[in-house]
Amino acid sequence: MFAEYVKNNDGILYTCDISELNINSAKKFTKKLSTYIDYNVCDSISFLKNFSNKIDLLYLDSLDGHNPDFASKHQLEEIKGSIDKLHFNSLVLLDDKGTKTNLSIDFLINNNFHILHETDYQVLLSKNKEINWAWN
Repeated sequence: MFAEYVKNNDGILYTCDISELNINSAKKFTKKLSTYIDYNVCDSISFLKNFSNKIDLLYLDSLDGHNPDFASKHQLEEIKGSIDKLHFNSLVLLDDKGTKTNLSIDFLINNNFHILHETDYQVLLSKNKEINWAWN
């Protein structure tokens, strides 16, 4: 879905997973859109700290929520590593609300982000409270 979006909007999707097996699976499933995707086998915290571009949409879904304390700390480090790459209109989508978003939401709110929309499972935030988006 994200690859289709960047294809239609002249963008590029960067994806990162610590597992080469998972990246290879992603390559297989997105083969037709691979020219719009930059696949990376890397720890997400390191990847985001070293990422040099501005981020329009940051979707975080690392780890499972089985260990909420560890997963929340990991997601917080991902946010800290990417905060300087986010701009006024950036969207941040956090998955697994309530298990790994606990620290990240507070951190983002303390850094002038606002919750635009939330469900039982995800939270969407931006600095721009008036951003034009559609949630379907």
